[in-house]
Amino acid sequence: MKKKLAFLVTIVLNTLVFTAVAQTTDKCEKQFEIYEEKVKSRSYTDAQDILAILQKDCPKYDTKIYTYAEKMYKYKIESSRTPETKRANIDTLLVLYADYEKNFPGNGSLVRKALLLKEQQMADDDEVYKMLDTFFAAHKKKFTDYDALQTYFNLYLQKYESGKTISQKEFVEKYATIAAQVAYAQNKLTTQKATLLQKQETAILTDEEKQLLADADPALDALDAVADNISIMASKHFSCEVLSEYYARSYNDHKADIEWLGAVADVMYNNKCYNNEVLYNAATAIQKTQPTAQSNYRLGKIELKRGNTKDAIYYFEKSVALDNDIKNKANKYYEIASVYRNIDKKTAKQYALKAAETNPEFGKPYIMLAQMYASVTSGGECNLTDFQRKALVFLALEATKKAEEAESRYKTTAAAMAERYKEKLPSKSEAKAAGYRRGDEVTFGCWINETIKLPKL
Repeated sequence: MKKKLAFLVTIVLNTLVFTAVAQTTDKCEKQFEIYEEKVKSRSYTDAQDILAILQKDCPKYDTKIYTYAEKMYKYKIESSRTPETKRANIDTLLVLYADYEKNFPGNGSLVRKALLLKEQQMADDDEVYKMLDTFFAAHKKKFTDYDALQTYFNLYLQKYESGKTISQKEFVEKYATIAAQVAYAQNKLTTQKATLLQKQETAILTDEEKQLLADADPALDALDAVADNISIMASKHFSCEVLSEYYARSYNDHKADIEWLGAVADVMYNNKCYNNEVLYNAATAIQKTQPTAQSNYRLGKIELKRGNTKDAIYYFEKSVALDNDIKNKANKYYEIASVYRNIDKKTAKQYALKAAETNPEFGKPYIMLAQMYASVTSGGECNLTDFQRKALVFLALEATKKAEEAESRYKTTAAAMAERYKEKLPSKSEAKAAGYRRGDEVTFGCWINETIKLPKL
């Protein structure tokens, strides 16, 4: 009897607990939905009141409680009208970062806190560096923010250049570690972007996924800038030989580690160590083990720098085939066109047109074509007469118009080019002397392979 009674009591207690949890979860869900709506509509005053409830009753319900709050208070900091209001908003955001870290450890709020303190000059450089270094040591895979990576390196460089007890060996190791982390962040974001691009072909992306995709290119551009910046800033303290020696010591121990090899390739390439065997070995090892659009492109660039044009184009082509990003594919076609431009104009033109067709919003290929048409000389190239060479400028003008139509940022460039080219056009008397009049067709053979109708002169 006692056992049955105990069993019944347990059931009742469990039911009560389950009901309480369900009610709390339901309450949190409703409050969060209202909060999310208020933040998205920028009704920040209303959102603040709901945020206070969520922090008190539902602190672990969703990470967006804090990411939305961060967005809200960053806006309030920027729009503060008095120093006192600004400081109050900063203090609130710092508390939010602490709560975020408490409820979702390792989320990166410690990094954002460090950056905020530095930005607002509320902590000295040593304190900021220690915060970043602590997070980097504990949560390396999450240390991917481009501002944080740049700041982390800058602060370490300051320590080294100030004469503090950091040896060149330690400096090279730290630089290599941070540069490898930049490469890791780039690869991670590139993979995420490629996955989303592939997904959107067959499914509808969530709002978060759409935002991530929209932010990907600016973030990748920023990471590229960080990689360039830190290599330029660091390179005055060592040479390719020093880097080569550093990586060569560990090469055999890591030659099967794709991530490590990728970091070596990125670091040495960014430092212009193009002819270094360690760089070449790392890049080819990656290519053999795990070929990707990026690994093919990197090896193509290395081969190009080493003067191996044929091999460079081979890897560029493979990279294009593996790339799902239209802009990337078009850029690579353009790069191949650039390689061919001085050795095979017919093929260069084909690849320039491929680039333009792949990405209709890409004006650069048309700029190249305009320059190619306008630079043809009479006699030697394609056996053009002087009149035909001048008439070819009409094609150049047409290409500048297409560049502007494809990409509005080329409007000024196209206008300047057109102004110069108009001076090279044939006169009415020159056309008559050559046996042409308005409406006649002028055909260009050779790599040009185009026909135009002569307009009014």
